[in-house]
Amino acid sequence: MNDARIDAELTRRLLRDRKPLNRQEWKPRLRAHQRFLRSCPYRGRWQVLVASGLPLAVWSGPKVDEGTQLHLTMENLTELDLSFAEIPLAALVPVLAEGVCFRGADLSDSILTDSLLDGADFSIANLESTDFSRASLRGANFRRAVLHYADFQDCDLTGADFTGALMEDVSFPGACLDGAIGLPPSKRPSNEKPET
Repeated sequence: MNDARIDAELTRRLLRDRKPLNRQEWKPRLRAHQRFLRSCPYRGRWQVLVASGLPLAVWSGPKVDEGTQLHLTMENLTELDLSFAEIPLAALVPVLAEGVCFRGADLSDSILTDSLLDGADFSIANLESTDFSRASLRGANFRRAVLHYADFQDCDLTGADFTGALMEDVSFPGACLDGAIGLPPSKRPSNEKPET
């Protein structure tokens, strides 16, 4: 995917104009996704395509007879509490979820690229193999999260907290890590002093 074609300003403007999704709209989508997960025989993968400057997630995986995979595009999630939500294999591309609590949620193998997630709480969440590419995650909390194989390519992680996170093969190419704490030595910016 050529991410240079994504119009980040247009994405931000459209997301900020969206009416927040409420609990009554969220619950049936979550139930349908849970039925999808029970009938999904194996995991597939997400791919990001660009249409008119906007990112779109496309699933290449098994078709299932039960439920509907969670696929949120251009949604405002700021009024939801998603703590301990079971939403692996979901697409949230892009979403506005600044300050949203994802504490303890399972978002493994999900995709949240190009999303606005500043100040979101991902503490103790399962984010294994989750793709956050190009997302804004300023001040996000990843304390004790499982981040194995997560992708943070070109993310803004200014001031993010990774204290105690499990981070095998996490990818940060092009990410802004200014002021981020709890990173293993191999992931710290070269000008940062080790934590004492």
